[in-house]
Amino acid sequence: MNNRTSIFLAAVLLPKLCFAQTESAIETVVVTGSYAPLPVSTLTSSVAILDQSTLQALNKSNIADVLKTITGLSVEEQGGAGGLTAVSIRGGEANFTLVLVDGVPQNDPTNSRGGSYDFANLDPTSVERIEVVRGPQSAVYGSDGLAGVINVITRRGQEKHRQQLRAEWGQDDFQNLQLGASGSIGDFQYAIDMAHRDAGEQTEGSTRETDSANLRLGWQLTDSQQLQASYRYLDGKRSSYPEQSGGPEFALSDKLDKSDFKDETFALAWQLELSEHWHSTLRGDSFVHEETYTSPGIEPFFAVPPNSADTEFQRDQLQWVNTLQFGDNYQLNLGADYRHEDGESRGILDLGFIQLPTDFQLDRNTTGIFGDIHARLLPALIVQASVRYDDPSDFSSETTFKLGSKYQLNQAIALSANWGEAFKLPSFFALGHALVGNPDLKPETVRSWDIGLEWLAAPDLNMSATYFFNDYRDLVDFDSEQFINVNRSRVESNGGELHIDWQVNRTLGLQARATYTDLDVKDATTVLLGRPQWLAGVTGRWQLAADWSTALDYQWVGEQYASSLHTGESVIEELHDYHRLDWNLHFRLSPSIALDLAVDNLLDEQYQTAVGFVAVGRTARLAITASNIF
Repeated sequence: MNNRTSIFLAAVLLPKLCFAQTESAIETVVVTGSYAPLPVSTLTSSVAILDQSTLQALNKSNIADVLKTITGLSVEEQGGAGGLTAVSIRGGEANFTLVLVDGVPQNDPTNSRGGSYDFANLDPTSVERIEVVRGPQSAVYGSDGLAGVINVITRRGQEKHRQQLRAEWGQDDFQNLQLGASGSIGDFQYAIDMAHRDAGEQTEGSTRETDSANLRLGWQLTDSQQLQASYRYLDGKRSSYPEQSGGPEFALSDKLDKSDFKDETFALAWQLELSEHWHSTLRGDSFVHEETYTSPGIEPFFAVPPNSADTEFQRDQLQWVNTLQFGDNYQLNLGADYRHEDGESRGILDLGFIQLPTDFQLDRNTTGIFGDIHARLLPALIVQASVRYDDPSDFSSETTFKLGSKYQLNQAIALSANWGEAFKLPSFFALGHALVGNPDLKPETVRSWDIGLEWLAAPDLNMSATYFFNDYRDLVDFDSEQFINVNRSRVESNGGELHIDWQVNRTLGLQARATYTDLDVKDATTVLLGRPQWLAGVTGRWQLAADWSTALDYQWVGEQYASSLHTGESVIEELHDYHRLDWNLHFRLSPSIALDLAVDNLLDEQYQTAVGFVAVGRTARLAITASNIF
């Protein structure tokens, strides 16, 4: 069940845990990174949460900008809205980040990026909260999640009926239209969101247009049983200059990459309270991704020849979790799951005089069994341990562990420590691509640890600091001499994270953050792209009056490396550091009508996130939200 455990199960279990102790702590429940929901104050792992009030106050235009406000996360944007947007955690590859939407994995192993997820397809207006768990998570999720997990949770039904219509317009033809409704009828809860989003053309050649629908249902069958179901649909198209082409500034051709894509996600869960101390959840989910992609390649000298591909991928999962409560201080989770993945790609590489097929078709099955325990061994000591055994087809079995502890030194200071390991099966693209695939690849692995300090310096001032270390091995890389994917890289990443929350007074709140990451590629002279050594930022939220509020978000991104092929050869360039300031003003005209005026990149900073792709300058957006008007 993992993070997919429902609020129903949280409501049943959490009152029995004596870890939290205040009503507010019980309400702050994390459903990511464990097999059952837990109060955030009892977690040993390094966790970040963005709730709906924060998302609404920031009013970012896309999920990527939202994630930039989270310590330890680095966002790589490849040329405007139509380019790919990837997120790495603590210096890991972007495909080491497991991405969930309402608990269902979204990573597609048929893509050429090792399965990394394109966050540009998510719309922040339909999101209720985002949970991020840093560190390896294979002991909970199996393959993937070497660096951590990002769980995007959409809106769910509440007791009161609620309708919302939101229309947003911005410069360069940006528009976002969203219609939603939620509520409950007796023992039945519902939430539905539909949206149309057009990013316009704020960067030359870069466009993205999507239509989406999201449905979540819950039914309390009896006092001890509940059904939950969800369905998500996404259909879209995008265009951009080819990755590493030099973009609008340097590309020798104005021909664009183009892609049409579709996602469908379905999940169904049955939750049963067998006794006061035994709760069981049976869950199945399915994720389908289809994409048609064409690229003109990169000039000159056929640096990258024209190519195209039609891909289809489906992942089906079934999981059974049993949660056992022993007294007030011990919670044990035991269960098993089964995963089937099937991917197919039909494509060509056009060399002019001949078209080479790049087709592949692969499937694999993985059976897993797992257990974890969450225990208060002493009044001030919490321990969490997880173990998981995975048996994937065509690969050796893997057993992974995760161990964490948290010690409350006094009322103000808590210390934490975590150790874990994880593995990632090679992507279907890396294994099966007709030209560069290698069926003999081994899984990528990591061993990791971190130590943390939380300090409640004052009732309204909270600070946390974490040091982390990751040792990645057998990383998949392309060998240009053999023209094949190989296991060869070993990378160590270590660094620190600092986070400060300060409620200055009743109307003003400040948040400061900083991340330092040092990357060491062993036995190689290569540099890692798109991962700055330093990241920092400050966010301020000010309630000006009862109906007026404003938010400012400042970001500083240090130097980072990027590559380009626009000269005909691979060139590594260091991109300059940059500063960015975003502003939002919220005004409630009436109980049912609200306005938001946002200015992105308020200072009109000129910077690049990829060679030749100049970031969007100062842009304004206006949104009107009507709630409960029917």
